[in-house]
Amino acid sequence: MQKLKLVYRETNWWWPLLYGVGGAILTAIVLLVDLYAKELFPSGWKTTLGLAQTIHSAVFTGLLTMMTFTFSTILVVLTTYSSQFSPRTLPNFIENRQVQHIFGIFIGTVTYSITMLFFMRPSLKDSVVASAVAVVVVLIAIIAFVAFVHIVSQSIRVTTLLDRLHEEGRTLIDEHVEAIEEGQYQLLPDKQTSYPFDLTAAQTGYLQAIDYELLMKSGGHVAIDVTIGSYITQGQRIGSAERENVEQGILIGPTRSAEQDFPFVIQKLSEVALRAISPGINDPNTARHAMRQIGDLFRRYTMLPDGNLLVRGEGSATVKRLAFSELLYLTFYQLRHYGEEDISVLATMLESLEIMKRNALPEHKASIDRFIPFVCSEVDWSALNEWDRQYLEQAQKTALS
Repeated sequence: MQKLKLVYRETNWWWPLLYGVGGAILTAIVLLVDLYAKELFPSGWKTTLGLAQTIHSAVFTGLLTMMTFTFSTILVVLTTYSSQFSPRTLPNFIENRQVQHIFGIFIGTVTYSITMLFFMRPSLKDSVVASAVAVVVVLIAIIAFVAFVHIVSQSIRVTTLLDRLHEEGRTLIDEHVEAIEEGQYQLLPDKQTSYPFDLTAAQTGYLQAIDYELLMKSGGHVAIDVTIGSYITQGQRIGSAERENVEQGILIGPTRSAEQDFPFVIQKLSEVALRAISPGINDPNTARHAMRQIGDLFRRYTMLPDGNLLVRGEGSATVKRLAFSELLYLTFYQLRHYGEEDISVLATMLESLEIMKRNALPEHKASIDRFIPFVCSEVDWSALNEWDRQYLEQAQKTALS
Protein backbone atom coordinates (compact mmCIF):
# COMPACT_ATOMS: atom_id res chain seq x y z
CA MET A 1 0.00 0.00 0.00
CA GLN A 2 2.80 2.41 0.90
CA LYS A 3 4.48 1.74 -2.44
CA LEU A 4 1.26 2.54 -4.30
CA LYS A 5 0.92 5.79 -2.35
CA LEU A 6 4.48 6.73 -3.22
CA VAL A 7 4.00 5.91 -6.91
CA TYR A 8 0.71 7.84 -6.99
CA ARG A 9 2.36 10.85 -5.39
CA GLU A 10 5.38 10.90 -7.70
CA THR A 11 3.60 9.95 -10.94
CA ASN A 12 2.88 13.17 -12.82
CA TRP A 13 1.34 11.78 -16.02
CA TRP A 14 -1.50 9.81 -14.42
CA TRP A 15 -4.23 12.47 -14.41
CA PRO A 16 -3.38 13.96 -17.86
CA LEU A 17 -3.52 10.42 -19.29
CA LEU A 18 -6.96 9.82 -17.73
CA TYR A 19 -8.27 13.09 -19.15
CA GLY A 20 -6.89 12.16 -22.58
CA VAL A 21 -8.71 8.82 -22.45
CA GLY A 22 -11.81 10.68 -21.29
CA GLY A 23 -11.59 12.92 -24.36
CA ALA A 24 -11.49 9.87 -26.64
CA ILE A 25 -14.48 8.33 -24.82
CA LEU A 26 -16.38 11.61 -25.17
CA THR A 27 -15.72 11.49 -28.93
CA ALA A 28 -17.21 7.99 -29.13
CA ILE A 29 -20.32 9.05 -27.18
CA VAL A 30 -20.86 12.15 -29.33
CA LEU A 31 -20.50 10.15 -32.55
CA LEU A 32 -22.99 7.54 -31.36
CA VAL A 33 -25.51 10.27 -30.47
CA ASP A 34 -25.06 12.02 -33.82
CA LEU A 35 -25.43 8.77 -35.76
CA TYR A 36 -28.29 7.10 -33.89
CA ALA A 37 -30.07 9.58 -31.64
CA LYS A 38 -30.00 12.96 -33.35
CA GLU A 39 -33.74 12.82 -34.06
CA LEU A 40 -34.30 13.24 -30.32
CA PHE A 41 -32.96 16.81 -30.50
CA PRO A 42 -34.67 19.87 -32.05
CA SER A 43 -33.85 20.45 -35.70
CA GLY A 44 -32.63 23.96 -34.88
CA TRP A 45 -29.63 22.44 -33.10
CA LYS A 46 -28.29 20.87 -36.27
CA THR A 47 -25.16 22.20 -37.94
CA THR A 48 -23.73 21.30 -41.33
CA LEU A 49 -20.70 19.08 -41.65
CA GLY A 50 -18.60 21.98 -42.96
CA LEU A 51 -19.50 24.24 -40.02
CA ALA A 52 -18.80 21.46 -37.52
CA GLN A 53 -15.38 20.88 -39.10
CA THR A 54 -14.63 24.61 -38.96
CA ILE A 55 -15.61 24.78 -35.27
CA HIS A 56 -13.48 21.79 -34.31
CA SER A 57 -10.54 23.02 -36.35
CA ALA A 58 -10.67 26.40 -34.57
CA VAL A 59 -11.03 24.68 -31.21
CA PHE A 60 -8.01 22.46 -31.88
CA THR A 61 -5.84 25.39 -33.00
CA GLY A 62 -6.78 27.55 -30.02
CA LEU A 63 -6.27 24.78 -27.50
CA LEU A 64 -2.90 23.90 -29.00
CA THR A 65 -1.83 27.51 -28.53
CA MET A 66 -3.03 27.46 -24.90
CA MET A 67 -1.13 24.22 -24.29
CA THR A 68 2.05 25.74 -25.73
CA PHE A 69 1.71 28.72 -23.40
CA THR A 70 1.03 26.39 -20.49
CA PHE A 71 4.14 24.32 -21.24
CA SER A 72 6.28 27.46 -21.44
CA THR A 73 4.89 28.79 -18.17
CA ILE A 74 5.51 25.48 -16.38
CA LEU A 75 9.14 25.50 -17.58
CA VAL A 76 9.58 29.07 -16.29
CA VAL A 77 8.16 28.10 -12.90
CA LEU A 78 10.37 25.00 -12.70
CA THR A 79 13.43 27.11 -13.56
CA THR A 80 12.50 29.59 -10.84
CA TYR A 81 12.01 26.85 -8.26
CA SER A 82 15.35 25.28 -9.15
CA SER A 83 17.46 28.45 -9.34
CA GLN A 84 15.94 30.68 -6.65
CA PHE A 85 14.42 28.24 -4.14
CA SER A 86 15.98 24.75 -4.23
CA PRO A 87 16.10 21.85 -6.70
CA ARG A 88 14.52 19.69 -3.98
CA THR A 89 11.39 21.87 -4.06
CA LEU A 90 10.54 21.03 -7.71
CA PRO A 91 8.17 18.18 -6.74
CA ASN A 92 6.13 20.62 -4.64
CA PHE A 93 4.99 22.22 -7.91
CA ILE A 94 5.14 19.21 -10.24
CA GLU A 95 3.05 17.08 -7.85
CA ASN A 96 0.43 19.81 -7.45
CA ARG A 97 -2.83 18.04 -8.32
CA GLN A 98 -4.51 21.28 -9.40
CA VAL A 99 -1.87 21.82 -12.09
CA GLN A 100 -2.19 18.19 -13.22
CA HIS A 101 -5.99 18.44 -13.47
CA ILE A 102 -5.78 21.65 -15.50
CA PHE A 103 -3.19 20.20 -17.83
CA GLY A 104 -5.36 17.10 -18.10
CA ILE A 105 -8.33 19.25 -19.18
CA PHE A 106 -6.22 20.66 -22.01
CA ILE A 107 -5.13 17.16 -23.04
CA GLY A 108 -8.72 15.90 -22.94
CA THR A 109 -10.15 18.77 -24.99
CA VAL A 110 -7.39 18.54 -27.62
CA THR A 111 -7.94 14.77 -27.83
CA TYR A 112 -11.67 15.32 -28.32
CA SER A 113 -11.16 17.96 -31.03
CA ILE A 114 -8.58 16.05 -33.09
CA THR A 115 -10.46 12.74 -32.92
CA MET A 116 -13.74 14.42 -33.91
CA LEU A 117 -12.02 16.03 -36.89
CA PHE A 118 -10.75 12.62 -37.93
CA PHE A 119 -14.19 10.97 -37.78
CA MET A 120 -16.13 13.76 -39.48
CA ARG A 121 -16.66 12.10 -42.86
CA PRO A 122 -19.18 12.87 -45.64
CA SER A 123 -21.32 10.02 -44.30
CA LEU A 124 -22.06 12.25 -41.31
CA LYS A 125 -24.30 14.67 -43.24
CA ASP A 126 -25.13 16.90 -40.31
CA SER A 127 -24.28 17.17 -36.66
CA VAL A 128 -26.34 17.85 -33.54
CA VAL A 129 -24.18 17.27 -30.50
CA ALA A 130 -20.57 17.52 -31.75
CA SER A 131 -20.49 21.28 -32.27
CA ALA A 132 -22.36 22.03 -29.04
CA VAL A 133 -19.98 19.81 -27.06
CA ALA A 134 -17.02 21.54 -28.73
CA VAL A 135 -18.27 24.91 -27.50
CA VAL A 136 -18.76 23.52 -23.97
CA VAL A 137 -15.27 21.99 -23.76
CA VAL A 138 -13.74 25.24 -24.99
CA LEU A 139 -15.53 27.16 -22.22
CA ILE A 140 -14.27 24.61 -19.68
CA ALA A 141 -10.73 24.95 -21.07
CA ILE A 142 -10.92 28.74 -20.79
CA ILE A 143 -11.99 28.49 -17.14
CA ALA A 144 -9.16 26.01 -16.52
CA PHE A 145 -6.70 28.37 -18.20
CA VAL A 146 -7.75 31.27 -15.97
CA ALA A 147 -7.37 28.97 -12.93
CA PHE A 148 -3.92 27.94 -14.18
CA VAL A 149 -2.78 31.56 -14.42
CA HIS A 150 -3.99 32.12 -10.85
CA ILE A 151 -2.25 28.99 -9.54
CA VAL A 152 1.03 29.90 -11.25
CA SER A 153 0.90 33.47 -9.95
CA GLN A 154 0.49 32.07 -6.43
CA SER A 155 3.02 29.24 -6.79
CA ILE A 156 5.80 31.53 -7.99
CA ARG A 157 5.67 33.38 -4.66
CA VAL A 158 8.22 32.11 -2.17
CA THR A 159 5.80 32.61 0.73
CA THR A 160 3.38 30.18 -0.92
CA LEU A 161 6.13 27.58 -1.22
CA LEU A 162 7.16 28.06 2.40
CA ASP A 163 3.56 27.72 3.56
CA ARG A 164 3.16 24.49 1.57
CA LEU A 165 6.37 23.06 3.01
CA HIS A 166 5.22 24.06 6.50
CA GLU A 167 1.88 22.35 5.91
CA GLU A 168 3.64 19.25 4.57
CA GLY A 169 5.80 19.02 7.68
CA ARG A 170 2.91 19.74 10.04
CA THR A 171 0.86 16.96 8.46
CA LEU A 172 3.70 14.47 8.93
CA ILE A 173 4.09 15.38 12.60
CA ASP A 174 0.35 15.30 13.26
CA GLU A 175 0.05 11.85 11.67
CA HIS A 176 2.98 10.67 13.76
CA VAL A 177 1.53 12.03 17.00
CA GLU A 178 -1.91 10.63 16.21
CA ALA A 179 -0.48 7.16 15.54
CA ILE A 180 1.39 7.28 18.87
CA GLU A 181 -1.73 8.37 20.77
CA GLU A 182 -3.74 5.55 19.17
CA GLY A 183 -1.09 3.01 20.12
CA GLN A 184 -0.07 2.16 16.55
CA TYR A 185 3.43 3.58 17.09
CA GLN A 186 5.68 3.57 20.14
CA LEU A 187 8.95 5.35 20.81
CA LEU A 188 11.56 3.16 22.48
CA PRO A 189 15.01 3.99 23.86
CA ASP A 190 17.70 3.86 21.21
CA LYS A 191 19.33 0.44 21.49
CA GLN A 192 20.72 -2.04 19.00
CA THR A 193 18.35 -4.91 18.14
CA SER A 194 19.60 -7.84 16.09
CA TYR A 195 17.84 -10.80 14.46
CA PRO A 196 19.26 -13.86 12.67
CA PHE A 197 18.85 -12.71 9.05
CA ASP A 198 20.50 -9.59 7.65
CA LEU A 199 18.52 -7.11 5.54
CA THR A 200 20.49 -5.74 2.60
CA ALA A 201 19.66 -2.97 0.16
CA ALA A 202 18.40 -4.23 -3.20
CA GLN A 203 19.68 -1.13 -5.01
CA THR A 204 21.60 2.09 -4.50
CA GLY A 205 19.56 5.13 -3.58
CA TYR A 206 17.67 6.78 -0.75
CA LEU A 207 15.48 4.98 1.73
CA GLN A 208 12.23 6.69 0.70
CA ALA A 209 9.67 4.96 2.91
CA ILE A 210 8.80 1.73 4.66
CA ASP A 211 5.67 -0.27 3.96
CA TYR A 212 5.06 -1.57 7.48
CA GLU A 213 2.14 -3.81 6.49
CA LEU A 214 4.22 -5.56 3.83
CA LEU A 215 7.28 -5.68 6.06
CA MET A 216 5.38 -7.43 8.87
CA LYS A 217 3.16 -9.54 6.63
CA SER A 218 4.95 -12.74 7.56
CA GLY A 219 4.38 -12.07 11.25
CA GLY A 220 8.07 -11.74 12.10
CA HIS A 221 10.09 -9.02 13.78
CA VAL A 222 12.24 -6.58 11.80
CA ALA A 223 14.80 -3.97 12.86
CA ILE A 224 15.89 -1.17 10.47
CA ASP A 225 19.23 0.29 11.56
CA VAL A 226 19.26 3.30 9.18
CA THR A 227 16.97 6.31 9.25
CA ILE A 228 14.40 7.03 6.55
CA GLY A 229 16.04 9.36 4.03
CA SER A 230 19.52 7.80 4.39
CA TYR A 231 21.61 7.18 1.29
CA ILE A 232 22.40 3.49 1.00
CA THR A 233 24.29 1.39 -1.52
CA GLN A 234 23.40 -1.92 -3.11
CA GLY A 235 24.23 -4.81 -0.81
CA GLN A 236 24.63 -2.60 2.26
CA ARG A 237 23.34 -4.05 5.52
CA ILE A 238 20.44 -1.89 6.67
CA GLY A 239 18.92 -4.07 9.39
CA SER A 240 17.97 -7.56 10.44
CA ALA A 241 14.86 -9.75 10.54
CA GLU A 242 13.57 -12.96 12.09
CA ARG A 243 12.68 -14.32 8.67
CA GLU A 244 14.12 -14.09 5.18
CA ASN A 245 12.87 -12.20 2.10
CA VAL A 246 11.15 -9.23 3.73
CA GLU A 247 13.10 -6.57 1.78
CA GLN A 248 10.12 -5.87 -0.50
CA GLY A 249 8.66 -3.66 2.26
CA ILE A 250 11.67 -1.33 2.10
CA LEU A 251 11.23 1.29 -0.63
CA ILE A 252 14.45 2.64 -2.14
CA GLY A 253 14.56 5.23 -4.92
CA PRO A 254 16.90 7.71 -6.65
CA THR A 255 15.57 10.71 -4.70
CA ARG A 256 14.32 11.39 -1.20
CA SER A 257 10.58 11.50 -0.58
CA ALA A 258 8.65 13.47 2.04
CA GLU A 259 6.09 10.67 2.41
CA GLN A 260 7.58 9.59 5.78
CA ASP A 261 10.71 11.74 5.93
CA PHE A 262 10.20 14.76 8.21
CA PRO A 263 13.91 15.78 8.16
CA PHE A 264 13.63 16.09 4.36
CA VAL A 265 10.92 18.74 4.75
CA ILE A 266 13.17 20.60 7.19
CA GLN A 267 16.04 20.30 4.71
CA LYS A 268 13.96 21.88 1.95
CA LEU A 269 13.03 24.80 4.20
CA SER A 270 16.66 25.34 5.21
CA GLU A 271 17.78 25.17 1.56
CA VAL A 272 15.29 27.89 0.62
CA ALA A 273 16.72 29.99 3.45
CA LEU A 274 20.28 29.28 2.31
CA ARG A 275 19.48 30.26 -1.28
CA ALA A 276 17.83 33.46 -0.02
CA ILE A 277 20.96 34.65 1.84
CA SER A 278 23.31 33.81 -1.03
CA PRO A 279 25.02 36.85 -2.65
CA GLY A 280 23.26 36.23 -5.96
CA ILE A 281 19.78 36.58 -4.44
CA ASN A 282 20.42 38.50 -1.19
CA ASP A 283 16.91 38.22 0.28
CA PRO A 284 17.44 37.83 4.04
CA ASN A 285 13.77 38.43 4.88
CA THR A 286 12.79 35.26 3.00
CA ALA A 287 15.44 33.38 4.98
CA ARG A 288 14.03 34.80 8.21
CA HIS A 289 10.52 33.68 7.31
CA ALA A 290 11.79 30.18 6.45
CA MET A 291 13.61 29.92 9.79
CA ARG A 292 10.46 30.91 11.66
CA GLN A 293 8.60 28.15 9.83
CA ILE A 294 11.36 25.73 10.85
CA GLY A 295 11.01 26.86 14.45
CA ASP A 296 7.27 26.25 14.44
CA LEU A 297 7.68 22.74 13.00
CA PHE A 298 10.31 21.93 15.61
CA ARG A 299 7.97 23.31 18.28
CA ARG A 300 5.65 20.42 17.45
CA TYR A 301 8.46 17.91 16.92
CA THR A 302 10.12 18.58 20.30
CA MET A 303 7.04 17.27 22.10
CA LEU A 304 8.17 13.77 21.03
CA PRO A 305 11.01 12.06 22.90
CA ASP A 306 14.07 10.64 21.17
CA GLY A 307 14.14 6.94 20.44
CA ASN A 308 13.48 4.32 17.81
CA LEU A 309 10.06 3.93 16.27
CA LEU A 310 8.25 0.67 17.06
CA VAL A 311 5.35 -0.29 14.79
CA ARG A 312 3.22 -3.29 15.75
CA GLY A 313 0.99 -5.37 13.49
CA GLU A 314 1.10 -9.06 12.65
CA GLY A 315 4.74 -8.74 13.73
CA SER A 316 6.77 -5.70 14.72
CA ALA A 317 9.16 -3.30 13.04
CA THR A 318 11.71 -1.11 14.78
CA VAL A 319 13.04 1.82 12.75
CA LYS A 320 15.93 4.07 13.72
CA ARG A 321 15.06 7.77 14.15
CA LEU A 322 17.40 10.72 13.96
CA ALA A 323 18.19 12.15 17.40
CA PHE A 324 16.82 15.65 17.95
CA SER A 325 20.22 17.18 18.72
CA GLU A 326 21.64 15.79 15.45
CA LEU A 327 18.65 17.01 13.43
CA LEU A 328 18.98 20.44 15.07
CA TYR A 329 22.64 20.69 14.06
CA LEU A 330 22.02 19.48 10.49
CA THR A 331 19.27 22.06 10.11
CA PHE A 332 21.24 25.13 11.18
CA TYR A 333 24.95 24.48 10.70
CA GLN A 334 25.02 25.74 7.10
CA LEU A 335 22.71 28.66 7.88
CA ARG A 336 24.94 29.66 10.77
CA HIS A 337 28.06 29.47 8.55
CA TYR A 338 26.75 31.47 5.58
CA GLY A 339 24.68 33.90 7.65
CA GLU A 340 27.29 34.77 10.29
CA GLU A 341 27.79 38.29 8.89
CA ASP A 342 24.07 39.16 8.80
CA ILE A 343 22.80 40.23 12.21
CA SER A 344 19.15 39.86 11.19
CA VAL A 345 19.70 36.24 10.10
CA LEU A 346 21.50 35.33 13.33
CA ALA A 347 18.84 37.03 15.44
CA THR A 348 16.04 35.19 13.62
CA MET A 349 17.92 31.92 14.04
CA LEU A 350 17.92 32.57 17.79
CA GLU A 351 14.22 33.47 17.57
CA SER A 352 13.56 30.15 15.84
CA LEU A 353 15.34 28.32 18.66
CA GLU A 354 13.24 30.20 21.20
CA ILE A 355 10.05 29.19 19.36
CA MET A 356 10.95 25.51 19.38
CA LYS A 357 11.64 25.60 23.13
CA ARG A 358 8.07 26.61 24.02
CA ASN A 359 6.58 23.09 24.06
CA ALA A 360 9.81 21.11 24.18
CA LEU A 361 10.52 18.24 26.53
CA PRO A 362 13.18 18.99 29.18
CA GLU A 363 15.88 16.97 27.40
CA HIS A 364 15.23 18.84 24.15
CA LYS A 365 15.27 22.21 25.94
CA ALA A 366 18.69 21.30 27.30
CA SER A 367 19.92 20.47 23.77
CA ILE A 368 18.61 23.80 22.46
CA ASP A 369 20.26 25.73 25.31
CA ARG A 370 23.57 24.04 24.48
CA PHE A 371 23.12 24.88 20.81
CA ILE A 372 22.32 28.61 21.26
CA PRO A 373 25.94 29.69 22.00
CA PHE A 374 27.06 27.77 18.88
CA VAL A 375 24.92 30.04 16.68
CA CYS A 376 26.93 33.13 17.64
CA SER A 377 30.28 31.40 18.21
CA GLU A 378 31.88 32.94 15.09
CA VAL A 379 30.62 36.47 15.73
CA ASP A 380 33.32 39.06 16.34
CA TRP A 381 31.55 40.94 19.09
CA SER A 382 34.27 43.60 19.32
CA ALA A 383 33.78 44.53 15.67
CA LEU A 384 30.03 45.10 16.06
CA ASN A 385 28.65 48.56 16.60
CA GLU A 386 26.64 49.23 19.73
CA TRP A 387 23.22 48.84 18.12
CA ASP A 388 24.01 45.51 16.47
CA ARG A 389 25.64 44.15 19.61
CA GLN A 390 22.71 45.09 21.83
CA TYR A 391 20.20 43.65 19.37
CA LEU A 392 22.03 40.33 19.06
CA GLU A 393 22.71 40.09 22.80
CA GLN A 394 19.02 40.66 23.52
CA ALA A 395 18.04 37.96 21.00
CA GLN A 396 20.48 35.52 22.60
CA LYS A 397 19.23 36.38 26.09
CA THR A 398 15.60 35.86 25.03
CA ALA A 399 16.44 32.49 23.47
CA LEU A 400 18.19 31.33 26.64
CA SER A 401 15.43 32.51 28.99
